[in-house]
Amino acid sequence: MRRNYCRTCPIRDASICQALPTSALAELNHMAWRRKIRSGGSIFGTGVETGIVANIVSGVVRLSRSLGDGRTQIVGLQFAPEFIGRPFSGSGNISAEAATDVELCCFSKPQFEALLRAHRGLQELLVQRMLQDLDQAREWMLLLGRKTALERVATLLLLCAEKMRGSECGEGSEINRLTFELPLSRTEMAEYLGLTLETVSRMLRSLAQSGIISIHRGRGITINDLQELRRHAELVTA
Repeated sequence: MRRNYCRTCPIRDASICQALPTSALAELNHMAWRRKIRSGGSIFGTGVETGIVANIVSGVVRLSRSLGDGRTQIVGLQFAPEFIGRPFSGSGNISAEAATDVELCCFSKPQFEALLRAHRGLQELLVQRMLQDLDQAREWMLLLGRKTALERVATLLLLCAEKMRGSECGEGSEINRLTFELPLSRTEMAEYLGLTLETVSRMLRSLAQSGIISIHRGRGITINDLQELRRHAELVTA
């Protein structure tokens, strides 16, 4: 008997699937399958046509772009319940890896494209999500171009804290106090933020010394004062 993924899905009301009418859920469930990837595992590579798209059920996905000489730049993070893949498009120049252990709800790209054609609400919600991704990319351009080192680190911590709130990482936490595992190492944080490893470490220590965050063994972080972290993440203009 086939498992009813849609009925038990923890992201059903937050993913793009929420746009589908009840009558379409059986069709969606028929084409879906779950895939688990350990931290560091590849989801899809640059220039490789995987033939699938997916919702992130849990975990964090790291998006990267490689240059011809082998240098790699982290260009984005995606969290549950975001959507990954390129409907109606061939392979891209972005690779995706599991930054943490990840669970995906996968769909065959041709089947999902047929579902998109049949349901305008799903099309519209997917476009909205794509526009949100574009807005986030523009915000990151602002961060890299204008924000100080402390503001960059605070912004990344704030992004992780707010995206993980309500997931398994932040479940049960108080509104102003969140504990979670960073999805990036300090070296990866430095790469993502355009800073040196030493600068990232120094900014984290500064936030910890001020009591805004607590740093735990490994990648553990507790946000002690979310409002103060937001203030430190703001761009201060002259």
